[in-house]
Amino acid sequence: MIKNTNPKIVCPECRQEKDIELVLTALSNQNVMYDCPFCGYHQKNIITKKG
Repeated sequence: MIKNTNPKIVCPECRQEKDIELVLTALSNQNVMYDCPFCGYHQKNIITKKG
């Protein structure tokens, strides 16, 4: 049995949890965008260590 070891992201709005790869999208300016599939919360241009 393979265990899912992907980090989880918790929505700041509805507090639902989802795998990081399903809710974060890399942008061309090295920032990321977050979309919650549960409540529709959206945040873009999240600054990362590289951007």
